[in-house]
Amino acid sequence: MRGVHSESEKETYDVIVIGAGIGGLSTAALLAKAGKSVLLVERHDRPGGYAHGFRRRNYHFDAGVHLVSGCGPEGYNNGSTIHKISRAVGMDPESVFIPIQSYARAVYPDFEVPLRAGETAFVTGLSEPFPREKDNLLALIRLCKTLAEEAMLAEEVLEQCKTSRVSPAKLLGNLFRYRRTTLAEALDEFLIDERLKSACAALWPYLGLPPSQLSFLYWASMMAGYTYEGGYYCRGSFQAYANRLAAAIEAQGGEVLLNASVRRIIVDQGKARGIILENGQLIRAETVVSNIDARQTAELLIGREHLPKTYCEGLQKLTPSLSIFAAYIATDLPIVKQAQSHESFFYESFDHETGYALTKNGRSNWFSATLPSLADPSLAPKGQHIMLLTTLCPFDIGASWRQAKAEFEQILLEKAERHFPCLNDHLLLVESGSPRTLERYTLNQSGAAYGFAPTPEQIGPNRPDVRGALPGLYHTGHWTRPGGGVAGVSVSAQLAAQAILGIPSQEAFWKHVGVNV
Repeated sequence: MRGVHSESEKETYDVIVIGAGIGGLSTAALLAKAGKSVLLVERHDRPGGYAHGFRRRNYHFDAGVHLVSGCGPEGYNNGSTIHKISRAVGMDPESVFIPIQSYARAVYPDFEVPLRAGETAFVTGLSEPFPREKDNLLALIRLCKTLAEEAMLAEEVLEQCKTSRVSPAKLLGNLFRYRRTTLAEALDEFLIDERLKSACAALWPYLGLPPSQLSFLYWASMMAGYTYEGGYYCRGSFQAYANRLAAAIEAQGGEVLLNASVRRIIVDQGKARGIILENGQLIRAETVVSNIDARQTAELLIGREHLPKTYCEGLQKLTPSLSIFAAYIATDLPIVKQAQSHESFFYESFDHETGYALTKNGRSNWFSATLPSLADPSLAPKGQHIMLLTTLCPFDIGASWRQAKAEFEQILLEKAERHFPCLNDHLLLVESGSPRTLERYTLNQSGAAYGFAPTPEQIGPNRPDVRGALPGLYHTGHWTRPGGGVAGVSVSAQLAAQAILGIPSQEAFWKHVGVNV
């Protein structure tokens, strides 16, 4: 990539994208493919955002992303977004992504269940200890698929209903019915055994909220993704995917500018008209896309004086998600692939509500362990593995993270030792990242892991739109619709690109960028 320049090559573009997270990269790549002249500006020395990777000696680590869905051609109607984006920008998805059949497992004291891709495999794995609930579990996961399909059509249907007499509630009946439902309420509707409910909700850390606070709709989309589209790891780490998206932008004549910070978004006669870099370069564009923190975009890059008062007040009412603490480990501990999943969630209790309360206080009673080298042995030398130990974590723990990091790291290592005996005798490298680390590299407020927390009150129309508060301003990434995670921000990229190009139909949009659906 040409990201060594301190200034952009041109002073005028059709589109400027601020921030090279997967949402920004995907939006820029799609628009470049559609014929727009695109500049992508990133303050870090590499693209990727939370999906960036780093190397320590002979080990390749992912900073934050462990697993994604939507990378294959199969799934549910209007899904497979990452697969479509990859094809649109000239990538071969099969050469980039590795399918993971047993993508996760939930481990409790004296109890363990697998989470597998495929409807039958998912239901069989979870219901084996609870045979009487098999039919209800099947009904639940099929409802997830229906909700995911409706969610993918929601923006298009709502836009169409503005000019027709058809009620969106009629076309999106399930979505409207469950729009205010929490995951806990949905589990109570379908399941009886509390242990099964807990196991079914085991992936709540991927979305950052416990069942009582988490939007059922957003959880349903995630579970439909992993169940019907499958789980995938990126060959060579997710940095490789970010690099390929950046290369695709440049291959279409766009520019990727790294190590460059934006000082200001230019507002001229009430419209977003370009940016000013920290080095003072002024760059004009008819369209500006922000892939960064929504509040920073409003308050630091634009200024409240240029924005509607109600918009700024609305942003202040939204609650960001928790952050994460991660320990990156290299080990020569013998690990048998057949005995492990790509990621394991270890819970000390079936009670996720208490677990979340402890997590908010910085005393988490759970953690996850990811073993990406099982899927891709190239990440570590032969006979060795990399492991990521992760837990959600608040930004403010009443102490400096410089002092607290070592203690948090040690706690995670002690927890891991219980499930991977002798791990601490086989450590080759240990490095940790705290919420302060996430904030420093991405400028996300308090290191928020998923943008605004996906409560029922903060999804769908209640979440900031990809269309910004000013003409010419757009948003992509986890602060806008639909929400966090690589799959979510990839959908936001599709929605933003559609809005910028003025193509309301998904089918027409994909055809416009060369993908037949």
